[in-house]
Amino acid sequence: MLLPNLKEKINICRNLLNCTNFNWIQILSYILKRVPYSVTSGIAIGLVAALFDFSVVKLNSILVSNTLYIKAFPIVVAFITGLFVYKDPAIAGAGINYVLNNLREAVPIVSLIKKFIISVLALSGEFIAGREGPSFFMGSSIALYISRFFKMADIKKEDIALIGAGAFTSALLKAPLGGAIFALEIRYVSDMEYESFPDVLIASIFSYLTYSYFRGIHSLMNLNTADISWGLKSIPILMFTGIVVALVAYLFINLFHFSNCFVNFNKPFLRPIVGTFLALPFIILLLTNDTLGLLSVSVNYKALTTIAVSHINVVYSSIDVILIMAITSFAIGSGISGGVILPSLIIGALLGNIMSTVFSQNLPLLVLSGMAAFLAAVAKTPLAAIVLILEMSQTDLIIPLTPSVIVSYILTYGVNIYQSQKTCRLKV
Repeated sequence: MLLPNLKEKINICRNLLNCTNFNWIQILSYILKRVPYSVTSGIAIGLVAALFDFSVVKLNSILVSNTLYIKAFPIVVAFITGLFVYKDPAIAGAGINYVLNNLREAVPIVSLIKKFIISVLALSGEFIAGREGPSFFMGSSIALYISRFFKMADIKKEDIALIGAGAFTSALLKAPLGGAIFALEIRYVSDMEYESFPDVLIASIFSYLTYSYFRGIHSLMNLNTADISWGLKSIPILMFTGIVVALVAYLFINLFHFSNCFVNFNKPFLRPIVGTFLALPFIILLLTNDTLGLLSVSVNYKALTTIAVSHINVVYSSIDVILIMAITSFAIGSGISGGVILPSLIIGALLGNIMSTVFSQNLPLLVLSGMAAFLAAVAKTPLAAIVLILEMSQTDLIIPLTPSVIVSYILTYGVNIYQSQKTCRLKV
């Protein structure tokens, strides 16, 4: 009886020792090939991201100095987008759905240039659009192009695409860790790509550092952390905020998809034009009383800080939520180049502001919780939502952000704004 047990113990020890053996070939391959590739991709993408941001800010400065241009600009953007999309439908809309469906293929250089142009146009004017859609689209292709030079046969093209997508998103959102997690979490509703995390994080850090060298280091929100307080009594309010956010997110997602289906009855050239004309009345309404600077938020993100530090009339906040949902759904849903993260953050911030006013709770806390909860509900990226908000606000609120994120994520499970997301990874 002792001998079999002894043999079994010896085998267990042998297996444990085998598990601790270093795989020098794999380690050297990582250090000599994958790390240089990630660094090179990060630097290259950071340079493009800096040029992208400079172009957006420069064009916006020209527009705001001439009210005639700003009023006619959405129509101009719609026609240019329609012309570009007519022969190149891949560049339409946010870009994340296209990337998730085509992770193995880099788009032609001409398509990247077109995407760059129509994205700069859309983000410089009156469309409330996020930068993560264009950044995901352009970053993934840039990374795939660079991988050809490094002959990255030992890493899947799907993972390479996510490296570039995460790096570009990290730079523009000034959140290297959050951008990396977002790229790895967005592919699945209930899972995450863990294998490429070191590569994505390295590329994201170098992309962010390169971008910051040219565009400066500063957070997207300027908050005084001393003004943020919470306790156990805050948890029920935070959970109720998650419920409210889930209900509004459900409406937003359905409106977005309805808009997308409606404009798809038109030819590709007409879709951005039709969508823009549908969004135009809501843009004009927002323009008449834009005290928060929402129509320039894709340029400077200042509106997020304003919402987090100033109580807004509940009626005005509710109207702004409706207008933003309509503008985003009709414009981005019809093919205007931009993402839905920024609109989601603004809607979540406004809902948090409303909750703070109604329940007399800490304003910055409820605003940040609303932002994280709405992003988690819409994009199905709960971990990335929390990390992104922490990096954007330079705060340490992991615990208080979690209740609203969990509630909103669970209550909207099965409802996706990114239709190309898979439910989970295939187990092999």
